[in-house]
Amino acid sequence: MRKFTLVAAALAMTALAACKDETATCTPEQAQAKLTEFMTLAQTAAASNPQKLTELTPKLTEVQQQLTANPNDTVAACKALDDMIAALK
Repeated sequence: MRKFTLVAAALAMTALAACKDETATCTPEQAQAKLTEFMTLAQTAAASNPQKLTELTPKLTEVQQQLTANPNDTVAACKALDDMIAALK
């Protein structure tokens, strides 16, 4: 759980950094809304289905590495958050 939380936080910070340009496909407000939804779902899953979080940790790590490599790719940042939200639902 602790590893998941650290990876999720890193993913969140990377995604928000990528979405700081107002003219981008993903505005800061959109990224914040996606991040809030993701974190809420992650907390719910941690309480009700910790195995699911364990299964998602490698994917979160992969996404975080991709976003770190391309920090200005706002489309990828929002897509990554959307994918993680879908995986948690």
